[in-house]
Amino acid sequence: MIARAKLNDINYNSGFAAAEMLEAGFNILPLEPEGKKPAFELLENNSTKEYLNSQVEWETVKNWLNEGVNIGIAAGVEVEPEYKLIIIDLDKKPKKLGFPITPIVETARGYHIYFKCRADKLPGAHKTARGEIKTSGYVVAPPSMHESGKQYVWADYLSFIDVPLADFDDRRDQFINYLEGARTEPKKKQQKQADDKLNTTINTNKKITDQRNKNKEMLINASKDEEIAFQIMNNVFNVKVDRVGKSFKCPIHKEKQPSAALYRTDNGTIGFKDFHRTNSFYTLPEAYFEYLTGKHKDLKGATSLIWWIRLLVNAKVLKVPSIAPPKPLDKLSDNQKQLYKGLIELLEVQQAYDPNQVGAPFSHRFAADWVGMNYNSVCSAKRQLSKKHYIYKIEAGSRITRKAGKWNIWPKSDESE
Repeated sequence: MIARAKLNDINYNSGFAAAEMLEAGFNILPLEPEGKKPAFELLENNSTKEYLNSQVEWETVKNWLNEGVNIGIAAGVEVEPEYKLIIIDLDKKPKKLGFPITPIVETARGYHIYFKCRADKLPGAHKTARGEIKTSGYVVAPPSMHESGKQYVWADYLSFIDVPLADFDDRRDQFINYLEGARTEPKKKQQKQADDKLNTTINTNKKITDQRNKNKEMLINASKDEEIAFQIMNNVFNVKVDRVGKSFKCPIHKEKQPSAALYRTDNGTIGFKDFHRTNSFYTLPEAYFEYLTGKHKDLKGATSLIWWIRLLVNAKVLKVPSIAPPKPLDKLSDNQKQLYKGLIELLEVQQAYDPNQVGAPFSHRFAADWVGMNYNSVCSAKRQLSKKHYIYKIEAGSRITRKAGKWNIWPKSDESE
């Protein structure tokens, strides 16, 4: 939280915030200072009905604010023709629930998530231990204070000024299932810390299939772990982040003001959004790829996985067995050394997923990105390394199936030299 108040900040200036809420079409009402109950002494006829169903004049609101009140926003009011405002009140901060790009308030314990919903398709309350869906009544709005002393704040770049209301229909099943899951979902045993954090060398002594499946599961779990995401941001991108949603300066382009933040997707994976670019949500491997290469690329399948493992290794989250170059490097040019070391690093990284695989896919284009060389230099260096018996192809690629050729390094004792 920023310590200083700002005259034009809806998270710190009650007058500015209230004026912007009225401008946005919200119905607001006064609440007790540092409380959730209506300030009935300020309401006409000591009733909230009029205020929940219609807007009040600005002069009335100013009088409320002079009394040091908290502010409430009414749910269930019309925000667009045929659409009403609904607010999901989550009583805790779930780790595996992806949030939409819509106005979101951080509360003392959880979140208020604002949606628009067709008036003829309003959901029920679905009130559970995890929270509820409010289609009537009100919620406490920023910059109000909770009785605990914690302030209600709009999430970074997710205030009603920054983003429009998302359509609840696009997330209906996701949030209802989450809320209803509190009724029947059994408690799961926590996984071992070594599996969660991937802070030990991958075990290679089990059956191949079982080990590969276990490694893949651990890698998927790592992509959903907040602490791992924070460690990556700090160790690789030199950005200190201590919570999902907190803004920071984007590490993949220069800027003066923070414009990026970590966000959790629908499947629980953590990536980050750059608010200066349209549709620029990056997975962490994609951000790492652009950070190293300067190019944006949608990483898929095995390519995404291998860059993810490399990122985990680089962030010192994951350790993999190292492979010492089996042949001397003094006979190689700089480009040949760079490419040779790059293939060795790829073979090291690959062990985190499948330690029993021999060789690794190493196409010219992949290699160029992996080692930071241009395409033609890779082609030349690969030919020379093959000719000098430093690397060799063990499986041909196919342009038709878009399958990369698989390469390996020659051992130290090579009779064919």
